Amino acid sequence: MKKVIYSCLFTFSWLLSFAQIENVRVETYYISDTQDATDVTGGILEEGSTTYRIFIDLQQGSSLKAIYGSQNHPLVFSSSHPFFNHTEDGVSFGKDLNRNRYELGTVPLDTYLTLGQVSKSFGQNVYHGVPKDNDVDGSLVGGIHNDGGSEEIEGGLLRNSITQLGIPLTDADGLATSNIIPDSWIDIGFKDVLLDIDTTIFGISDKSQFSRIDVLLRNAGVKGFDTISNEVFVAQLTTLGEIAFEINLEVEILVDGHPQMVKYVARNEMLKVDEIFSPLLKFPYTCGCTDPDYLEASTTFACTDISKCLTLITLGCMDTLACNYNANANVNLSDLCCYVGYCHDLDISVACPDLKPRVDIDQEQIILYPNPASTELYINLSFVQYNDISYRIVNSLGHRVDEGILQGDERQIDISQLGTGPYLIQLIFGEKNITRPFLKI
Repeated sequence: MKKVIYSCLFTFSWLLSFAQIENVRVETYYISDTQDATDVTGGILEEGSTTYRIFIDLQQGSSLKAIYGSQNHPLVFSSSHPFFNHTEDGVSFGKDLNRNRYELGTVPLDTYLTLGQVSKSFGQNVYHGVPKDNDVDGSLVGGIHNDGGSEEIEGGLLRNSITQLGIPLTDADGLATSNIIPDSWIDIGFKDVLLDIDTTIFGISDKSQFSRIDVLLRNAGVKGFDTISNEVFVAQLTTLGEIAFEINLEVEILVDGHPQMVKYVARNEMLKVDEIFSPLLKFPYTCGCTDPDYLEASTTFACTDISKCLTLITLGCMDTLACNYNANANVNLSDLCCYVGYCHDLDISVACPDLKPRVDIDQEQIILYPNPASTELYINLSFVQYNDISYRIVNSLGHRVDEGILQGDERQIDISQLGTGPYLIQLIFGEKNITRPFLKI
């Protein structure tokens, strides 16, 4: 039962650590081919470049308010190769992309940030980003919908259909028309204060890393296009290299019907009282043992690697003075430890079935010396055939001043810390006890 309780508590704390963040999806949106590389308008997209989309999967009812970087939790996006930015029609934030720009060459693969919205408003609507496997309205991107780029390739660009990219863009473009238009947009820390342009990996640059502690993208709050699955699109990254990121979020949740703001961060260090660590917010994910039956289990892992689960947990009493000491235990449960005269609420005959007196105890066989004593008090129990014996020492006022377990034939107690005066020592043998006086000088 104890082991089951331990496992349940670990599992609950592991789930609690993720809280409103149910998953972070890194979708392979597109992989460029030789035809895509022919477009030189806005910069060359190298063949084999991958466009990734990042979705934050929130618990139903929660809304995403912001992504940010702070002193202890920087906002980080990096790659082993520079990111692609379309220098003619690209944007720093998806909400600023004109709807008709999705028809122009490699513009749809621009690197940008967002909170759900991926186009400017048109009529009473905007585009929201959705995972391709949740896109049910076909595609307006790539193939016959594309202008073919600077070389006017017949049949258009963005037609690659290799299996590594999943659903081709010509079948699903990851765009959903919505009449929910987020407002109150704020962006801080992206533009160069002198040039008033974005020189980061999201603007006009060929950089491979973004890491800032003073950056913020916020709006009034957004849910996923499908409010049940509630996956919110936050970033599109196009690069020939391997990506990594650390994202920090502000999420609005409802507690008893009242909105409450919670911050989720990618680093499990220097956490403030209003911050919760989520290992899902750091990519590539750190995988390890998450099985609560193993010592190596931890809530700091975003995914499971069973090869890291090495040591099965064995619960038991690890106090060598206890009559039920378990030499094989590796997790101590002190409430399981049983001592003669004190066995918590356990039945000592069950906890320590081998602990039985073999002869009656004769008070005259128990000798205390020296008496009076100054530093050490010896108790001769050579004639007492009993296993562990516990003791208590009380002063003249009846206050307990010392207690412990006696072992061996001649047992020694350090009384050097006791004040001078008379004391009683009570020796406890199972259900029987003997009290003898002594004097500390």
